[in-house]
Amino acid sequence: MPKPREKKDNHLLYADAVASRGKSGVWFGEREEFKTTQNEVIEAVKEKINWVPIENAIMAVSLDPPGIVVMAPNPSLPGIMVLADGATAANTEHLKKQYTEVVQEVLRAADIKVEK
Repeated sequence: MPKPREKKDNHLLYADAVASRGKSGVWFGEREEFKTTQNEVIEAVKEKINWVPIENAIMAVSLDPPGIVVMAPNPSLPGIMVLADGATAANTEHLKKQYTEVVQEVLRAADIKVEK
């Protein structure tokens, strides 16, 4: 049975290829600017977490709850994607929320507008 789409109220953190196609052309015109901003956000996030390098992304390893989180610049919109796997639904949701909050904290500290 199909699963309903996740509510996306913040394109800086959530995106999927299907829902983003209509908007992506707008962002390609501003690609260099938002890629620079994405890189600044990723570097600031690295300062706040334990992480391991992945090409063009970062992976956080969590022991409590156990799981991993990959954060990467969205290729078609000016935001950061947060992908979590905590082995259980509850752990995954906790990790996603925890690391999304880290990204939001960095955005606020850098005075980057979070569009909704």
